[in-house]
Amino acid sequence: MKRGFAAYLLPVLLLSSACTPGARRAAAPPGPPPMEYSELCEAPGRCLILSRLVLGTDHLGKMDNAKTIEVLDEAVKLGINTFDTAPIYARNIEARLGEWLKAGGRSDLYVISKGGFPRDLGPGTYESRLKGSKEEITRNIQEEIDISDRQLNHRIAVYLLHRDDADFRDYARVDRPQTPIGVILSALAVPELRRNYRLLGVSNWEMPRVREALAQAALDPGLPRPVLSSPYFSLLEMSSTTTHSGGAQVKHADLLDPAFLEGIKLMPYSPLGGFSIVRRGWGAARREALRLKREGDRYWGHAYDAIFHPANERRFKRALKFAKKFNAAHGTAYTVDQVLNAYVLAHPRVNFLAIGPRDVDQLRKTVESLRLARQLTPADLDYLYND
Repeated sequence: MKRGFAAYLLPVLLLSSACTPGARRAAAPPGPPPMEYSELCEAPGRCLILSRLVLGTDHLGKMDNAKTIEVLDEAVKLGINTFDTAPIYARNIEARLGEWLKAGGRSDLYVISKGGFPRDLGPGTYESRLKGSKEEITRNIQEEIDISDRQLNHRIAVYLLHRDDADFRDYARVDRPQTPIGVILSALAVPELRRNYRLLGVSNWEMPRVREALAQAALDPGLPRPVLSSPYFSLLEMSSTTTHSGGAQVKHADLLDPAFLEGIKLMPYSPLGGFSIVRRGWGAARREALRLKREGDRYWGHAYDAIFHPANERRFKRALKFAKKFNAAHGTAYTVDQVLNAYVLAHPRVNFLAIGPRDVDQLRKTVESLRLARQLTPADLDYLYND
């Protein structure tokens, strides 16, 4: 069974790191699992070899710089060579990442950055940067990519268009035609933009639009072909409400199919990229999230309804039960958090994992989930997901 890696950190207040008494007595695994790598190509001769675990940096920006550098350095020691960032991430982390890369002087480390963010015009109101003519889209992207290119010292390996063309008013999507894919790709092909990145990808694009982008690029060799797609994917599946406006997800059955979205690599994200979200279990996390929603928190106004629904509660309880039984059978000490991460990692169609730990211990434990993922079977994945 082909193994992959997924799970990108969102600030979700979830999950206990409980383990059985027997598991607590188990010996620690003999060192971290070896890193794996995957080739990302636009065309022959235009390829990158990236670590299948990608270190997300948003929450690193909320730490003091010494701790941020400690996590970045440890990631490299563990074999991670790819880092995910954006100009809108916390406390100018994109520029701090660029400074760290420059100080290290290494040419074998890669950066995934993002653009095409909708303009935030107030709570729940967003205006797309990807609508209009080719010239308008080029100008809109240029204002972001110039910042990223400068802050990262001209090192953008992969540039993700983060969210597709759409406008929102009070969190409701505006009913209008989307900009044709060919127009968007033609804007990204303009030399003023194309020289700033090596490979192109998309984030939070619905699957039909991803397929259309691949088809358009196949018809016109002058267009950049998207090589990476980053949708939401987790054992904690989103309801009809998404965690943010314009979010797109794939589901369990999709990622069990090796032929799903052929022609593009996948790097899903989820609430479980690191362990900073661990609290005191499902009930306590749900109560805290509901409190934040009632207080008008912009994130939890949507994310509470997206995550805290009965099907996810049942999945969480099965993950707790699975962790206990697996540890008893194998003499291991995996936490429920590692089981939930491993569930995503083990899906055969997932190629990369973006993780979001806030400290070295969380990073090491997240990497250790890779070892568990290699032991999960399709039957294990079905048990965790299905009632």
